[in-house]
Amino acid sequence: MTPPRPTPPCVSDALFDTHACLNCDAPLTGPYCAQCGQKKAARMGGSTVRKEAWERFRWFDWNTIRNALRVLPQPGTMAREYVLGRRKDHPHPLTLLFLAIGFLLIVLGHTEYLRPALPSEEAQRMYALVAGYSKWSFSLGAVAAFTSMWLVFRRWGWNVAELLALALYCQAVFIALQMVNQLPLVLAPSPGLVKWHKAWSPWYMTALQTLMLMVALRQFLVLDWRRDGWRLLLAGALFAALKWQATQLYARAVVELVLWQMGA
Repeated sequence: MTPPRPTPPCVSDALFDTHACLNCDAPLTGPYCAQCGQKKAARMGGSTVRKEAWERFRWFDWNTIRNALRVLPQPGTMAREYVLGRRKDHPHPLTLLFLAIGFLLIVLGHTEYLRPALPSEEAQRMYALVAGYSKWSFSLGAVAAFTSMWLVFRRWGWNVAELLALALYCQAVFIALQMVNQLPLVLAPSPGLVKWHKAWSPWYMTALQTLMLMVALRQFLVLDWRRDGWRLLLAGALFAALKWQATQLYARAVVELVLWQMGA
């Protein structure tokens, strides 16, 4: 006999029509919680994302970094709790993403990862343009993550802003993985290591990011590996394919743009 399928976890507007704080469950007597200080949470949408991002940027401090580190082992769980109203204890998705990008740019600045020996000034200028545009290619992971989860889980009750919050949490973890991947080039740089890194890191990093996306989706949607494993595999396969294709298109666009700027 097939066991009854549990009710799919979802979010609705009614969840936020409450007189209790969604962060600590204390009774609300005003717009802010008297116990934890969180503002009464509203369901995520375009305007909510903008207002909360601005509030978090103004109050950026070391607590943001501390909370960001908590995301690494459980991005889906923290994204789910954030979307369901626990806004004070978790970092805003955009704050988290910009923080991760800032650290990654610092690491990339120390690795000299893509800097070859070039014979002419024109080639050096072309390389500088390509390197400048390529630094932003890591953001393609967020686009691929959001698109794959929207295609597979768009009918599960979560709106675009809520799935985008999960995608940004995942992207922050992708960037953290990328920084760890760069550490050998910082600690023991050598031409042989750089050559090996260039050849193989795109393959194993895509595999790691795909696995992390599947884990985050399972945490966010509270899925069962045996019952919903095929959905997670489908989302993972879509993510890997979309990211690979987007990277190829981005690289081609960068080359065309640089050639246009160089007047070729």
